[in-house]
Amino acid sequence: MSAFRDALDNDVRTILNADNLSNAFLTNLLTFTVKIINPTIKLTQYVSSNIALGRISINDFSRVELELGKELARSIRSTNYPRAEDLIYALSILIEHDQWVMDNMVRHGFDGLMSRINKRALNEAGEASAYLMATMFAWYSATNAVLGIVKEFRRENLDTLAQWSRAYAEELDAYIDTLDLLISDETYKALREEGVIKQ
Repeated sequence: MSAFRDALDNDVRTILNADNLSNAFLTNLLTFTVKIINPTIKLTQYVSSNIALGRISINDFSRVELELGKELARSIRSTNYPRAEDLIYALSILIEHDQWVMDNMVRHGFDGLMSRINKRALNEAGEASAYLMATMFAWYSATNAVLGIVKEFRRENLDTLAQWSRAYAEELDAYIDTLDLLISDETYKALREEGVIKQ
């Protein structure tokens, strides 16, 4: 939470008020990523290890995250912001990504998932990670403005960030589908046998 608060106080406020949003977004995306990547990885490992140890079930994790997502979507819609559905779409893809990661960590274990990514989908995972961070940053920034957490911002920046959150989320969604194919042992074997993937 402290990483996200730091990002809110600095990077988010900066891009919401920037004269040149494109340049500010790229510059602050890097610092946003540096701030949140390590805590996010640690949290993912913590949750997946607790699932593996039977302390929580994957179903409990999924249910809680989906309920939180529904509440957040309701809050966003209640503002009557014209681009609310862009933010809700991006939120749904961020949740889908979390669910995909947890499902695969439970199925293959952390080492097994990392091994499959390293051998089969390193470039795709890198691209997916870049779109994940861009989606998170655009969505987090726009949502904080829409919900009134950030009071002062340029309206055109908010609208652009909402649009970008959807566009980045669409790319992320496509990469999740691609990773799903490459991580699946059965699908990967079939793709190799058909010559789609070189041995």
